[in-house]
Amino acid sequence: TVETIDVEVTKHTYNRIAFRIPQTGLQGKFSMGYLLARAVIDGKISLHAFTDSAVRDANVLRLAERVHMRLDPDLRSSDAGSRPCKVTVRLRTGQAYSRQVEHAKGSREAPMSSQELTGKFLECARQAIGDSSAERAAQYVERLETLEDIRPLCQLLGA
Repeated sequence: TVETIDVEVTKHTYNRIAFRIPQTGLQGKFSMGYLLARAVIDGKISLHAFTDSAVRDANVLRLAERVHMRLDPDLRSSDAGSRPCKVTVRLRTGQAYSRQVEHAKGSREAPMSSQELTGKFLECARQAIGDSSAERAAQYVERLETLEDIRPLCQLLGA
Protein backbone atom coordinates (compact mmCIF):
# COMPACT_ATOMS: atom_id res chain seq x y z
CA THR A 1 0.00 0.00 0.00
CA VAL A 2 1.24 3.46 -0.90
CA GLU A 3 2.02 5.69 2.08
CA THR A 4 3.06 8.85 0.23
CA ILE A 5 4.10 10.07 -3.19
CA ASP A 6 6.63 12.89 -3.41
CA VAL A 7 7.09 14.63 -6.73
CA GLU A 8 9.68 17.28 -7.53
CA VAL A 9 8.97 19.40 -10.58
CA THR A 10 10.27 22.29 -12.67
CA LYS A 11 9.10 25.85 -12.14
CA HIS A 12 7.09 25.60 -15.36
CA THR A 13 5.13 22.62 -14.06
CA TYR A 14 4.83 23.98 -10.53
CA ASN A 15 3.25 27.20 -11.79
CA ARG A 16 0.66 25.35 -13.88
CA ILE A 17 -0.53 22.69 -11.46
CA ALA A 18 -3.14 24.82 -9.74
CA PHE A 19 -5.43 22.41 -7.88
CA ARG A 20 -4.50 20.35 -4.84
CA ILE A 21 -7.79 18.43 -4.93
CA PRO A 22 -9.91 18.92 -8.07
CA GLN A 23 -13.63 19.66 -8.00
CA THR A 24 -14.24 19.13 -11.73
CA GLY A 25 -12.88 16.97 -14.51
CA LEU A 26 -11.12 19.97 -16.03
CA GLN A 27 -9.41 20.75 -12.71
CA GLY A 28 -8.27 17.11 -12.61
CA LYS A 29 -5.96 17.85 -15.55
CA PHE A 30 -4.17 20.41 -13.37
CA SER A 31 -3.95 18.47 -10.10
CA MET A 32 -0.70 16.58 -9.50
CA GLY A 33 -2.20 14.71 -6.56
CA TYR A 34 -5.17 13.56 -8.60
CA LEU A 35 -3.09 12.64 -11.66
CA LEU A 36 -0.57 10.55 -9.72
CA ALA A 37 -3.22 8.90 -7.56
CA ARG A 38 -5.30 8.02 -10.62
CA ALA A 39 -2.22 6.60 -12.38
CA VAL A 40 -1.33 4.45 -9.36
CA ILE A 41 -4.87 3.14 -8.87
CA ASP A 42 -5.80 2.64 -12.55
CA GLY A 43 -2.35 1.93 -13.94
CA LYS A 44 -2.85 4.65 -16.55
CA ILE A 45 -4.50 7.98 -17.25
CA SER A 46 -7.44 7.80 -19.65
CA LEU A 47 -10.03 10.28 -20.88
CA HIS A 48 -12.47 8.83 -18.36
CA ALA A 49 -10.23 10.21 -15.60
CA PHE A 50 -11.32 13.73 -16.52
CA THR A 51 -15.04 13.46 -15.94
CA ASP A 52 -16.64 15.28 -13.03
CA SER A 53 -17.69 11.95 -11.49
CA ALA A 54 -14.21 10.42 -11.85
CA VAL A 55 -12.56 13.21 -9.85
CA ARG A 56 -14.90 12.44 -6.95
CA ASP A 57 -13.66 8.83 -6.60
CA ALA A 58 -13.06 8.46 -2.85
CA ASN A 59 -10.18 5.96 -3.22
CA VAL A 60 -8.35 8.26 -5.62
CA LEU A 61 -8.94 11.32 -3.44
CA ARG A 62 -7.61 9.55 -0.32
CA LEU A 63 -4.35 8.81 -2.14
CA ALA A 64 -4.27 12.28 -3.76
CA GLU A 65 -4.17 13.78 -0.25
CA ARG A 66 -0.88 11.93 0.30
CA VAL A 67 0.82 13.34 -2.81
CA HIS A 68 3.28 16.14 -2.07
CA MET A 69 4.57 18.30 -4.92
CA ARG A 70 7.47 20.67 -4.52
CA LEU A 71 9.56 22.88 -6.75
CA ASP A 72 13.09 21.57 -7.39
CA PRO A 73 15.20 24.51 -8.63
CA ASP A 74 17.78 22.06 -10.01
CA LEU A 75 15.26 20.67 -12.49
CA ARG A 76 15.14 22.76 -15.65
CA SER A 77 12.66 22.86 -18.49
CA SER A 78 14.16 22.93 -21.95
CA ASP A 79 13.21 24.93 -25.01
CA ALA A 80 12.51 21.61 -26.71
CA GLY A 81 9.66 20.97 -24.27
CA SER A 82 11.33 18.76 -21.69
CA ARG A 83 9.65 19.02 -18.28
CA PRO A 84 11.65 16.65 -16.06
CA CYS A 85 10.34 15.46 -12.72
CA LYS A 86 11.38 13.15 -9.90
CA VAL A 87 8.82 10.88 -8.28
CA THR A 88 9.32 8.87 -5.09
CA VAL A 89 6.66 6.40 -4.00
CA ARG A 90 6.93 5.30 -0.37
CA LEU A 91 5.11 2.17 0.74
CA ARG A 92 3.79 1.42 4.22
CA THR A 93 6.41 -1.35 4.44
CA GLY A 94 9.10 1.33 4.38
CA GLN A 95 10.25 0.56 0.84
CA ALA A 96 10.68 3.49 -1.51
CA TYR A 97 10.88 3.61 -5.29
CA SER A 98 12.22 6.66 -7.12
CA ARG A 99 12.46 7.61 -10.75
CA GLN A 100 13.41 10.71 -12.66
CA VAL A 101 11.78 11.24 -16.04
CA GLU A 102 13.23 13.74 -18.49
CA HIS A 103 10.64 13.53 -21.28
CA ALA A 104 6.92 12.81 -21.24
CA LYS A 105 5.64 9.66 -22.94
CA GLY A 106 4.52 10.63 -26.41
CA SER A 107 7.18 13.28 -26.90
CA ARG A 108 9.71 13.07 -29.73
CA GLU A 109 12.32 11.87 -27.24
CA ALA A 110 10.03 9.21 -25.68
CA PRO A 111 7.63 8.25 -28.47
CA MET A 112 4.63 6.00 -28.06
CA SER A 113 4.67 2.60 -29.70
CA SER A 114 2.33 2.05 -32.65
CA GLN A 115 0.06 0.05 -30.35
CA GLU A 116 -0.04 2.86 -27.75
CA LEU A 117 -0.73 5.47 -30.41
CA THR A 118 -3.55 3.44 -31.95
CA GLY A 119 -5.04 2.84 -28.50
CA LYS A 120 -4.99 6.55 -27.72
CA PHE A 121 -6.55 7.40 -31.09
CA LEU A 122 -9.31 4.83 -30.54
CA GLU A 123 -10.05 6.09 -27.03
CA CYS A 124 -10.51 9.62 -28.34
CA ALA A 125 -12.29 8.74 -31.59
CA ARG A 126 -14.80 6.35 -29.98
CA GLN A 127 -16.23 9.21 -27.95
CA ALA A 128 -16.80 11.26 -31.10
CA ILE A 129 -17.77 8.74 -33.79
CA GLY A 130 -18.54 5.42 -32.04
CA ASP A 131 -16.72 2.10 -31.87
CA SER A 132 -17.07 0.74 -35.40
CA SER A 133 -16.34 4.05 -37.12
CA ALA A 134 -13.33 4.60 -34.87
CA GLU A 135 -11.96 1.14 -35.70
CA ARG A 136 -12.38 1.77 -39.44
CA ALA A 137 -10.85 5.24 -39.14
CA ALA A 138 -7.84 3.76 -37.32
CA GLN A 139 -7.35 1.31 -40.19
CA TYR A 140 -7.40 4.18 -42.68
CA VAL A 141 -5.00 6.26 -40.59
CA GLU A 142 -2.55 3.35 -40.36
CA ARG A 143 -2.44 3.32 -44.19
CA LEU A 144 -2.71 7.10 -44.64
CA GLU A 145 0.50 7.47 -46.63
CA THR A 146 -0.60 4.89 -49.18
CA LEU A 147 -4.30 5.76 -49.49
CA GLU A 148 -5.34 6.72 -52.99
CA ASP A 149 -8.49 8.45 -51.74
CA ILE A 150 -8.96 9.97 -48.28
CA ARG A 151 -12.66 10.76 -48.75
CA PRO A 152 -13.84 7.61 -46.90
CA LEU A 153 -11.70 8.63 -43.91
CA CYS A 154 -13.05 12.19 -44.03
CA GLN A 155 -16.61 10.84 -44.11
CA LEU A 156 -15.93 8.67 -41.05
CA LEU A 157 -14.53 11.67 -39.21
CA GLY A 158 -17.55 13.79 -40.07
CA ALA A 159 -15.88 16.16 -42.51
